[in-house]
Amino acid sequence: MTRTLTRQVDFRTLTSRGPSASTIIRLMMACNDLSLANQALTEWKQEQRGERKSRQQGAGLYFVRMQMAHLHEGMKVIQDIKKDPILMALVQRCDSRTRESFGELEKYLRGGIHRKEFESLIGNIRNNLTFHYDEQGKRIPKSLSSLASKADHFGSVTRGNTAHVWYFQAADRVVNNAICFQIWEIPEGSDVTAEADKKAMRCHEIFLTFVDFAGEFVWQYTGSG
Repeated sequence: MTRTLTRQVDFRTLTSRGPSASTIIRLMMACNDLSLANQALTEWKQEQRGERKSRQQGAGLYFVRMQMAHLHEGMKVIQDIKKDPILMALVQRCDSRTRESFGELEKYLRGGIHRKEFESLIGNIRNNLTFHYDEQGKRIPKSLSSLASKADHFGSVTRGNTAHVWYFQAADRVVNNAICFQIWEIPEGSDVTAEADKKAMRCHEIFLTFVDFAGEFVWQYTGSG
């Protein structure tokens, strides 16, 4: 059985703390969004039936993209925590595991040793295929050309009598192709599914580190006098 603890947070107290409170609220927002995206992804990975079955692969891809995009936004909050002396003092008062998680996250910030990896895994997906739909107009045409050259060069479009059964599978194929071969640079001819799973798992590891830090850090902030 899941065990929970709940405390009430006084908005007057938060307001009195100045800018740090806004940073904490943004951190809460990132955690809420990440947890919902992760929960939805878990549910869509389960065997689907009926009209939901045809949407399973696309829905999974969507929630992976959303989780990565929210993680990218959340890391901006980590950057702001690092710049705030009050919040950094709180980091140092946290338990060793929370401090270690923060130290790992720092490696993905600007100037960190894993920043380039972070942007190649997550940033380009957020910027090109989640919150923006190929604004530069480069990735989709390249993906279309790639799919057109394959033996299976078809994608489906489905219409129905309710909105949720309309499904443009062709777009999902284009997005998946762009992520795998352009953004993640998986070599043609390799086991694409296995290689994509490795990339996704690496992103999931960063997600786990983020929520491991944020959960305890928010709890400590809201409980301090």
